[in-house]
Amino acid sequence: MNEETPLRDQILDISRHMLFEDGYRSLSMRKIAKKANVTATSIYLYFDNKDHLLHTLIEESVEDLSQFIESRALLIDDSIERFKTIIESYVEFGIGHPEKYEIIYQVRPDAMARYPKEKFRKARRCYELLVKTIEESVSKGLMEVGNPVVAAYSIWAQLHGIVSVVLNKRLDSRIDQQQFIEDSIELVVQGFLVRTTVS
Repeated sequence: MNEETPLRDQILDISRHMLFEDGYRSLSMRKIAKKANVTATSIYLYFDNKDHLLHTLIEESVEDLSQFIESRALLIDDSIERFKTIIESYVEFGIGHPEKYEIIYQVRPDAMARYPKEKFRKARRCYELLVKTIEESVSKGLMEVGNPVVAAYSIWAQLHGIVSVVLNKRLDSRIDQQQFIEDSIELVVQGFLVRTTVS
């Protein structure tokens, strides 16, 4: 055990890495304890069970993602610039923090106890920021969107696709990774802006 790192944080770090490398089914309290050089009983001082541990990992990862996006986007008054910043920040976080990002999406809901509703609502914070930013842009005539909630969800799905292609190393070898990221983000942004006709 690393004396400089609190045991709870060590357990979370080890669990996050094991999930990223080996998946949910291979994770066990016994394996985590062995990696941390402690008894399994020590883990139960901090987490009631495996689901509690997973809920904590998801909650902390989502909170980090939300703070990462908000620290950049909430400073911007212009709704279109904020819209673009939210999108850029999401992709930047996902690629820059692969283990935390994968935790958010890797564990299937049917593989563990239902994620608590109050935590789920908290997890939607940055998604709701995107919805509000789209609504503001529509009210200003800068976007044409029928349903901002559906639009935001569609964007989230597109961004998840971009991040997943990079993290899973599925990008066509003929395509430069940074160019792919920049062009993909721009396509998402431009797809929602009102087109102006130049006479």
